[in-house]
Amino acid sequence: MTLKSFVINYLHYQLIHPYLNISIMSKIKPGSPLLFYISSLVIIGLLFISVSSLFEAQASQGDPFFFLRKQALWVGIGFLLFLISSVLNLEFFRKYSFYFYLFSIILLIAVLIPGLGVKVLGARRWFDLGPINIQPSEIFKLISVIFFSALFADPKQSTFKNLFLFLIPAFTLIVFEPNLSTAILIGAIVFSIYYLSGGPNFPLFLTFLIFFVLGIGLVIFSPYRLARFKTLLNQEENPNQNYHRQQIIISLASGGWSGKGIANSDQKYKFLPKISTDSILAIVGEETGFIGLSGLIFLFISLVVYLFKLAKVVIKPFEKLLVSGFACWLSYQALINFSAIVSLIPLTGIPFPFISYGGSSLLTLFIAAGLVRNIEKRHLSLLYSPNANLKKNRFNRHSPHSRH
Repeated sequence: MTLKSFVINYLHYQLIHPYLNISIMSKIKPGSPLLFYISSLVIIGLLFISVSSLFEAQASQGDPFFFLRKQALWVGIGFLLFLISSVLNLEFFRKYSFYFYLFSIILLIAVLIPGLGVKVLGARRWFDLGPINIQPSEIFKLISVIFFSALFADPKQSTFKNLFLFLIPAFTLIVFEPNLSTAILIGAIVFSIYYLSGGPNFPLFLTFLIFFVLGIGLVIFSPYRLARFKTLLNQEENPNQNYHRQQIIISLASGGWSGKGIANSDQKYKFLPKISTDSILAIVGEETGFIGLSGLIFLFISLVVYLFKLAKVVIKPFEKLLVSGFACWLSYQALINFSAIVSLIPLTGIPFPFISYGGSSLLTLFIAAGLVRNIEKRHLSLLYSPNANLKKNRFNRHSPHSRH
């Protein structure tokens, strides 16, 4: 199917199909909306990594396209992993998910050991493998979606006890790196999977309350984290500490409605820190303006909405939770990054999915997307069938497989 025919079919299904029930629609074979969305985001990411890192790459590496080449390599490897995971038997992942979980816990322990984990700016989060750095917390993010989806798909295992038993060790290890923002992100993903599996409300609320109080405690009793919140609340009193945030605001404000044009950013000349990673949305806003940034956010929201629509028609509990868990992962990670960019929360270092520069995050996202593509291939006909009633197949917490 050509790109033109796919776009026509996609718009037809999205805009016309919900209101019509025409038998000829059943003869149209839709493409893969998942692949369309992800490809679009990755291409946009490569574009803005290229234009934002030109000066930095030339100054630090002697090659203006150094970061673009490296990210393109990650994209190539990621797409290969996407293809592989899209054809593997998902029963294998469900059956051996506990062993994947144990493996990821071992990695989280190992990265804290001096000599194994690399310490950068006081945080020990990476393994240095020569040309690449591997971040175990990113690996656990992927494995947590697989493991907890498999665990909570069984009504007998979808318990408050298991939620605590398997989440606390990983949460604690990631906090000790320290990487509180990633620990909170993973906790939110796991809570969501537990909730969607039909877990009872009160234990869920109690667990959330405990983690909320714990999070506040970790901020209050950590001078570094407390200083970041004080800086956020008193931006004018700490101009030196607030330099990064001020440059983000300058980038967004100077973009106006329509932006300065692609590759015309002034902030890329080493004014804006972490320009192609944490701050890449600021460059999108500067060069394409409010309209361009809103378009990117709309594209991303469309992907998340599509994933939840797909989850509604998936029958197997494990696969249903896997698709929904991936949607929650994308939603929360993007929300954290965007909230930091617009000064709602302190800057966290959480990248924007498929857009920001980085290897570990991108590869795990591609693997997860491949698993979802595996599910999508078997459910597209049901999702776009003119006789499909999504209301009757609504993915709510009280499914036949849920615990009451």
